[in-house]
Amino acid sequence: MTYTYPLTATFRLVTLSPELQVTDAKGETLMQVKQKLLTLREDTTVFADAEKTRPLYRMKADRVMGFRAVHRITRLRDEQVIGAVRAVGLRSLWSARYDVTDAQDREVLTIREENPWIKVIDGLIDEIPVIGWIAGMFINPSYLMLNTAGETVFRIRKRRSLVERRFILEPVTPPDPALDPDLVVLALIETVLLERERG
Repeated sequence: MTYTYPLTATFRLVTLSPELQVTDAKGETLMQVKQKLLTLREDTTVFADAEKTRPLYRMKADRVMGFRAVHRITRLRDEQVIGAVRAVGLRSLWSARYDVTDAQDREVLTIREENPWIKVIDGLIDEIPVIGWIAGMFINPSYLMLNTAGETVFRIRKRRSLVERRFILEPVTPPDPALDPDLVVLALIETVLLERERG
């Protein structure tokens, strides 16, 4: 699929089941994402439409969250694994890092926080009743997608409002044609779902 950047991943703060919508620069819906509730291992389905009638991908963790879980991404039409997102180390207040691998389990991207101190401040302020909630809307972490040469190829910026949270994915350099564009977007989705739990 060809994408018109920047892409925006949005989820509502008050929902029974975690749902996320991905739109392109024109505001067109590209994917609707629904995560299963009450499971120890994350299990997420990515749909092609807002009505959730056309499933495209499934992302499922191989173990309980937080313990170096590998989130395999399977294309549902042919049951082929196209890649995975792997948490590197235990997630903490201080930092987050994820490795993205392709269908052959080769590392193609790394996702890490651009400035871990922003996440620390964000986490501490969130603990202050009311004030922390309001101030937290103005302190938003950003994440970098790095290629195997250590060059930044995409940036993920977090934005908050009163009713939703948004993560914006934009290329820093022209997208590498060797990178599967679907894998890049699905890695964004997985990062958003994992980081949503950290604030």
